[in-house]
Amino acid sequence: MSVRPLRQQLELIASLAKRDLKVRYKDSVLGFFWSLFRPAFLTLVLWAVFAHILVVPFSIPGIPYWLHVLVSVLSWNFLVGSLFDASGSILSNANLIKKVRLDAEVFPVACIVANAVHFVLALALVVAVLILGGYGLHWEILLLPAVIGVQVLLILGLAFYVSALNVFYRDVGSMLELGTLAWFYVTPIIYPLNFAREQVIARAGETGFMLYMLNPAAAIIAGIRRFLLYGDARAEVSDPQLGTYLVISFAVSLVIAVTGWLLFRRLSERFADEL
Repeated sequence: MSVRPLRQQLELIASLAKRDLKVRYKDSVLGFFWSLFRPAFLTLVLWAVFAHILVVPFSIPGIPYWLHVLVSVLSWNFLVGSLFDASGSILSNANLIKKVRLDAEVFPVACIVANAVHFVLALALVVAVLILGGYGLHWEILLLPAVIGVQVLLILGLAFYVSALNVFYRDVGSMLELGTLAWFYVTPIIYPLNFAREQVIARAGETGFMLYMLNPAAAIIAGIRRFLLYGDARAEVSDPQLGTYLVISFAVSLVIAVTGWLLFRRLSERFADEL
C-alpha cells in the first residue's frame, strides 16, 4: 500500500469493514445472530446425515461429533465468506476507485476483516459452550491464533486473486461457487483427518496423502480443531505430523499471498479503465 500512509489505510479498512457490517444487518431483526444460525443449521443437517444416516467413523473421546463439525463449518465459512465478499469488492466500489486515488487492496482486505469479526465472535461462543458444557479448555488454545494467522494469509492471497480477476472476467463468481463446493468435500470438515489419511493411503499410498495435504485448508481446519477442542495430542494425527502439515499450509499460503498481491497490483492499474 503506497498511495496513503499506513495509518490512513488502516483507518479506511476499519471504516469499510464497519460499513459492510452495518449494510449486511440493516433492517434485520436478528442481526449478527444470522451469522451463527447459518452454520448452526448446516451443522445440524450434517450431523443428522453423517452421524445417523451415512455414518462417518468418529471415535475421538471427550468431544461430540456435532461440535467437531460446528468448529469446522465456522472455520470454513470464514474462508469462503471472505472470498465471496472479496470477489465483488472492487466492482461494488467502482465509483470510489474511479473518483479517488487510493490503493484498491483496502476493499478485499476490509471484506476479510468484516468476516473475521464474525469468526472471532463465533469462536468466543464455542469457548463458552466448551466451558459451560463441561468439555473444558486446554493450554493448546494459546496456539490457536497462529493457525488462524495462516488461514488469514491464505484468504488474503485468494481474495487478491478473485477480486482482481472478477473485474475483467465476470465468470469468476460462478467459478468460485463451483470451486468452493468441490473444495468443501476434499477438506476434512465432515470427516476427521485421521479418517481421510486412512482412506487416501489405502488407495494412493503416503505420496497420495502428501498430495492431499497440499490443500492448505486441510491442515488449517484440523489445526483449529486440535488447539480449540482436543487436549489429546493424537486426536486426529500426531502433533509432529500436524506441525509438518501446518508448515506446508503456511508455505502454500505464503506463495498464494505473494503471487496474489503481485497480480492484484499489476491489474489494479487498469481497474479504473475497466470499470
